[in-house]
Amino acid sequence: MTTILPKPTTPVPGPDYRVGRVPAAMRVPAATRLAQASGAGGIEAGRRLLASAEVHGIDLSDLWASIGPVPKMGLGPRQVCLAVSGHGRAAMLFTSAPRSPDESAELAQVIDAACSGLSGVRIAQALLEPHESGAESAFWLASFLRIGRLSYMRRPVPRPGEVCESGEAAWPAGVNVRNVRKGDDEALRTALDRTYENTLDCPELCGLRDTRDVLDSHRATGRFDPNLWWIVHRFEQPEGAMLLNPCPEQGTIELVYLGLSPALRRCGLGARLLALGLSRIAGRNERHVTCAVDERNEPARRLYRRAGFSEFAIRIAMVRRIPG
Repeated sequence: MTTILPKPTTPVPGPDYRVGRVPAAMRVPAATRLAQASGAGGIEAGRRLLASAEVHGIDLSDLWASIGPVPKMGLGPRQVCLAVSGHGRAAMLFTSAPRSPDESAELAQVIDAACSGLSGVRIAQALLEPHESGAESAFWLASFLRIGRLSYMRRPVPRPGEVCESGEAAWPAGVNVRNVRKGDDEALRTALDRTYENTLDCPELCGLRDTRDVLDSHRATGRFDPNLWWIVHRFEQPEGAMLLNPCPEQGTIELVYLGLSPALRRCGLGARLLALGLSRIAGRNERHVTCAVDERNEPARRLYRRAGFSEFAIRIAMVRRIPG
C-alpha cells in the first residue's frame, strides 16, 4: 500500500546558489544536465534536447534551476527541472539526477519553484525509474505524493483474424457497447467517474482534478480516433469505457483507458471489451499495443497477461496538486 507521509516543509534555497528560471545563455548546460539524467551524456545531447523541445512547442521559460558555482564551469545550473504543460491542465516534470541527499534537497527547491511558476495547471506529475531514488526523495520533499508503481505492458498488434470479438450476444443483459459519438462527452465523464469507484488503479488520483480535464488528457494522447473509443451502457446508464489511441511517432497504439463500474465487474466483460478492441486494430501498421497499470491492480494485470501482454518497464508515479 502507498504510505502517505507527513507533508514536508517548503524547501529553502542554500547560501551558495539561487533558484530561478534558467536564462537563455544557460539553457544548453541546463538541458545537458537533463539529458545526463536519462543516460545521454555531453553537450550535444543537451543541444538535441533543446532542438526537440522547440520542434514540439515546449515552453523553455518553464526550465528552472539552482544557479551557483559549478566545478570547472564557474557560475551555472546545478539541479534542473523542466515543466512541460499539456492538455487536461496537467504538467509533466523532468529533472536532473541528484547524487546525494544534499543534491536531492537542492533539487526539491527547484521542483517547488517550477510548480509555483505553473499557470493554468491543476496537477503536476513525474514518472521515475525505480533506481531514481534521489529524484524520488526530491519530489517527496517538494510535496509530491508517491501514488504507486506503474507496470508498462505491451503485446504485438494482432494479425488479421488472430483475435475474435464475441459479438453483441456476448454482452450481459441490458448492456450495450458502442463507439463514442459527437456529444458523448457528458456520458463519457459519467462513465469515468463510475469506474473510479473502488478502483485498484492509482486510487490516490481520484478527485485530484476534474473529470473534464482527465478526458481532455485521454483525448490528447497520441491521435484521437472515435472509431477506437467505446462507451459501455447498462440499462441506458454509462458504466464503462475503453479508449485506444494510435501513437504514430512511437509506432504503437496505446490502451489509454479501460474501466468498468462496480456493477459490471467480475463478469468477464473486461476480457470481451479488450478482445473487441484488439480485433478492431488487427493488421494495422503499428508494432505494439501498450498500456500502463498500477502494480496493485492484479485483476487488470491478469486480464492483460491472458491477452498476450507482458511487462517491459516499471515507473514510479509522483503527483502534486497545484492550487488555483
